[in-house]
Formats: sequence, C-alpha cells, structure tokens
Amino acid sequence: MASSCGPLSGGGGGPLAVLLLLLLLLLQPGLGEAPGSAKGARGGVAPHSRAPLPSGGGHEHPGDPGASPQNPPPVGVLPSFGVPGSNGTARDPSLLSVTSVPGCGHRTMRIVGGLPAVEKKWPWQVSLQISDKHFCGGSLINHLWVLTAAHCIYGHLEYTVKLGDINVHHGSRTAVIVPVRDIVIHKDYNGVGRLQNDIALVLLDFPVNYSSHIQPVCLPEKAFLVQADTECWVTGWGKRSQSDDVPIILQEAELSIIRYEKCNKMFQKMTASSQEFVREGVVCGYNPRGKDSCQGDSGGPLVCEFNNTWMQVGIVSWGIGCGQKGFPGVYTEISYYKDWLFSQLNQASCLGPAAFLILLLFLELPLGILMTL
Repeated sequence: MASSCGPLSGGGGGPLAVLLLLLLLLLQPGLGEAPGSAKGARGGVAPHSRAPLPSGGGHEHPGDPGASPQNPPPVGVLPSFGVPGSNGTARDPSLLSVTSVPGCGHRTMRIVGGLPAVEKKWPWQVSLQISDKHFCGGSLINHLWVLTAAHCIYGHLEYTVKLGDINVHHGSRTAVIVPVRDIVIHKDYNGVGRLQNDIALVLLDFPVNYSSHIQPVCLPEKAFLVQADTECWVTGWGKRSQSDDVPIILQEAELSIIRYEKCNKMFQKMTASSQEFVREGVVCGYNPRGKDSCQGDSGGPLVCEFNNTWMQVGIVSWGIGCGQKGFPGVYTEISYYKDWLFSQLNQASCLGPAAFLILLLFLELPLGILMTL
C-alpha cells in the first residue's frame, strides 16, 4: 500500500528501535509516568487574552477556570472516522474517514430500568483542566488526541485532561488524568469578534487505554453534511443558565441541527441586523425549550447517532446568551475541517516506531546524557 509519510515512516524499526527502547528503559524508568505539563501551543498563536463575545465562546477566563468558555458549552497508529452518506446514514465503507479509530462511537454500558447507565453514556467526553479545575470540554478521538475549541487555549497556561468520570471534581476509580504534551491550533483561528476556525487538537503526554468509561468518538468525512433537523446531543459541565453555578455532574441537552444559512437568518432576524453572523464551517443547534450549551461547555462535542454509531459533528464554539429564545448555539463543523485534521494526525502518525523513540529520547533525556551517547 502506498504511503505519503516519507522516509521516516519505516516498518517495525528493526535493531535500532530495540536499542533505543532499551536505552529509554535503562535511562528513563519514569518515562511513562508523565512529567505533568503542557508544552505550549503550536500551529497557531494561542492568545493570552481576548475580548469576550456576546456569549458562549470567549467567556472562559484563565483566571476563573470554573467559568469556562462557550456558552453559547499505539503511537504511530492513525485512527479512522466513521463516515455517513449524504442523508446522514453510514452506507459506503469506502467513505470512512481515515482519521477515526476503528470501533469508535460505541459505548459499553449496562441498562438500568430501560435507561443507559449515566456514567458510561458519553465515554469520549473529557474535561480540559487548569490547576485541577474544569475550564473547557473536549472529546477523545484516539489513544493520544483530544479535539477541542481553539478559543479554549491560552499559550501561557498548563493543561491536563480528565477522562472516564462524569463528576468533574472527584477522582473515581475509572478516572484518568493525563498531562498535555502539546496543542495544535488551526493556523487561521481568529478570536476577535465572532470566532472563526475555532478548532484545536490536544496531544496527550501518554496514550490512554480504552475501557467501558473511556472510548473514542467517530469523526465524519469531508463529504458528510449533517442534515437540518437531525436530533443530536451536546454534553459538558457548563452552566445550566447564565446565572447558574457550574454543575459537578456531566450535563446533556438534545438539539436540532440548523444549517449555517438558516442560522444566519435567525441571528439577523433576532438582532434586526443585516450583518453576517455565521458562515460556512459552522453548524448551529437549537432547542425551543431553552436547552443549550453554555459557559464551561466550550470545546465539547455535539454528537449524533447514525446506525448505532455516535459521530461528532460539531465543537461547542459560541452563542448569544444561554438558551435564549430564537438564538441558536454555534458549533465548529467537524467535516469542514477534515483536511486539516487529517494533515495534523498524519504528521504525527508518520513517525514510525524508531523515529518516535528518537523523538522521545531527545524530549526526555537530560542534555548531559545525550552528549555522552
């Protein structure tokens, strides 16, 4: 099979990989224990501050991690996204995105009283945290990567990711907390005014194991457009209203999809303005009963179920107020950024085992030891 990875992608790595692995084991016995801290953002400039939007995204402040954004809310292995057909059903296996993990979008849970056990309902949901406090949401897309919103990232802060627990504070036996090694922000992200290209990838310091409480979500192919009026779910630890406190237990809300053209007209009508509020690259969600994402939900997933598989179609980005009548929430549309996602993940996956071990060696070993090798 042809590969676009270039000379670094090699096969198993051979004797060199074995030698390097032995060196790592001998010289860095604590390598797998994750040193704890993010190494900053790349792929775009992570702003140190920004003017808040009328709602949602941009409301999160690093000084107050509890009041998060939106409101409106094996190494070298490339995952694969499940890809539905144009009518929102997964029909053609050849359309599966090369970025989603095989087996993604499924949850393992027992049934209690006919209802899913809550703690296993959304196993891809993560909490992006600063100083052990929830700041933004995110979604696990494979063993090493989390998808979130660019407006959640501030370059001078250190992040951790909490997985496997619906309680944002305490640590259950199913919870895993992983330091962040690196963050990639879309190079064209614009955090001034209405957010544009509001998407980022978070690289975990070590790969997480899947369990009944930790599973990756599927991502759509570029050709997939989620249809208007599709019923989907947004989840997060965001406020339940603009005046409410941040909840401790993971919340969920069902929304109907609105394509960006109609969404733009709704904003124009509600604000008596002719300006363009949203454009291609976002999708909107609305519930007439006041259900919505809010501060603290930013970066979290908007997911829809297709053929018993859950696919993430959006990332919580921004909105005007929380659940205000006539104002939809705005979400970064995943399929629109499929090429960018593929490019970033492919760069990482192109490091074969030997190359990846060399990278780890230079990242982890003290300079004095490297000079003697």
